This record gives sequence, C-alpha cells and structure tokens, in this order.
Amino acid sequence: MLEAQRAHFASDDHIRREVAVWSDTTPTERLAELAQMCAAGDHFLSQQDPATVERATAPVPLPEDTIELLTALRRAAR
Repeated sequence: MLEAQRAHFASDDHIRREVAVWSDTTPTERLAELAQMCAAGDHFLSQQDPATVERATAPVPLPEDTIELLTALRRAAR
C-alpha cells in the first residue's frame, strides 16, 4: 500500500496536476505561498515529540550511483 502511494505521488501525472495551479502566478506569489507552507510545516513539527521530529527531518541519503554521477559532473566542469 505504501509503495502504491509513493508511486502515485511520484508519478508525472500527479506532479503535473500539482504544478498546474502555479502556471499563471508570479515568482513573488510562489515565494509567498512557499513561505506559508514552510510556516505550516514548522507548526506541525512543533507539535511532535523530539524523536518524531528527528526521524521526519533526517536527510534521505543519495543513492551511490547519484553521488558518482554528481562527482563526475563536478570534475567535468572544472
């Protein structure tokens, strides 16, 4: 079930539907909305216990092949 949800939210169709509402907004309007979303996230995190906050905010490590690709790109740019 979790995999199905992950696949749904990562699908191109879902992402296109999510960003469609922003197609006619200015960068300033987008930034203001982002600030509101961040404030809401901060509020919800403040309601959680420290262990939950730590788990929710822990960075997801990049896959090794991605790290290798980024390293190669950096080397090529020099």
